[in-house]
Amino acid sequence: MAVLPSDAYYALVEVFVFLAFAELVHSFAEKVGLPDIVADLVLGMALSGFALGGLLNALLGVPLFGISPYLLLFADFSVILLLFAAGLGGGFQGLRRAGWPAVGAAIAGDVLPFAVVAFLFSRIYDLDAALLLGVAAAATSSAVVASVTQRERIAKTDAGQFLMNVAALDDVVALILLSVVLTIVGGQFDVISVTGSVAESVVAWVVLLLASVVVIPRVLKVPRVRELRGMPFLILFVLVAIVIALGFSAVIGAFIAGLAIAESIAADRTREITEVLLLVFGALFFVVTGAQFDVGELTNLALVGLGLLLATLAAAGKVLGVYPFARLRLGPSPASGAVAVGMVPRGEIGLIVGSIGLSLGVFDQTMLGEVLLMSLATTLAGAYFVRRLAGTFGAPPTAPAAAPDPAPTVPS
Repeated sequence: MAVLPSDAYYALVEVFVFLAFAELVHSFAEKVGLPDIVADLVLGMALSGFALGGLLNALLGVPLFGISPYLLLFADFSVILLLFAAGLGGGFQGLRRAGWPAVGAAIAGDVLPFAVVAFLFSRIYDLDAALLLGVAAAATSSAVVASVTQRERIAKTDAGQFLMNVAALDDVVALILLSVVLTIVGGQFDVISVTGSVAESVVAWVVLLLASVVVIPRVLKVPRVRELRGMPFLILFVLVAIVIALGFSAVIGAFIAGLAIAESIAADRTREITEVLLLVFGALFFVVTGAQFDVGELTNLALVGLGLLLATLAAAGKVLGVYPFARLRLGPSPASGAVAVGMVPRGEIGLIVGSIGLSLGVFDQTMLGEVLLMSLATTLAGAYFVRRLAGTFGAPPTAPAAAPDPAPTVPS
């Protein structure tokens, strides 16, 4: 008697199919200047069991395209890599060098859209859903910002570097917001207990971050430890396990591990390995997130209207929060407005919040669709306007010309 393939088998095949199509889509997206995140989300929606994937399942007679726990496990691994890479990208010292205007821009740029969205959407949904929507609306996509600044050749300008610093700090603020909101979700909204939980969450987050940044680089200096090529990833997995045991989200541990290892002598080697892993697995989370959404819900005018409202509030709140600090740092120049607009794209953390909300049962298909639509709209709009405003960032600094060699002297 033949043994039927298990759900794990179908999930593994589905992962390979998703990754193969993602590579093909990325080649097309690069040619037309479309951000990879947008391409991955659209691909996931197209291949989901609610769309083309469902048709293929019927034709093949097997449940190949679906959202099984095994597929979500692979997607979670992709998320951990994405946040680990985000921490590695800047490092703790890079955040310290950003200066207080960048810190202010990151805080205001997250808190303002979070507060506005949470307040307005609490009139539509329950408080848990409104708070998670607020976090999703707050977080800028550092991956999209990095991609756009590199493509438009503005990364080395003063304004471009300030934009990247704010985007890196934005990840920190957004993850702290996520930690705080996850302590509230599912509990009773009592001011005293919530305040205590929030304080406990922030203190634990900061202590873990500082301890990791101090201890991990020193551990990686030990000669025998330094020789172990896989040690940074062992540290990543251990730190993620510790964070989960403390009741935080795994993505927070991954980000902290990246920040800490970025300060060590193993940073460059770890970045190289992580970049290779992301080339293979980086797209999976976004494709799977798109595949969890029923594309038929886009015919729901209420969903589309609320998604566009969410995108508008997210974009406006981000620009209003970032601009005063960008102006303080860069002066009353067009670059200040360009930096504020450059922070508009949403992506990784917002979609992670959407996935968490769905897994906790706080979000339904409508709310997930609103987050997806917000991410698509803000990413496309932000990338478009940065491209239009690229000239206002100024020219990158040029290296001073080498002094000419002195003319040879002729002996008399």
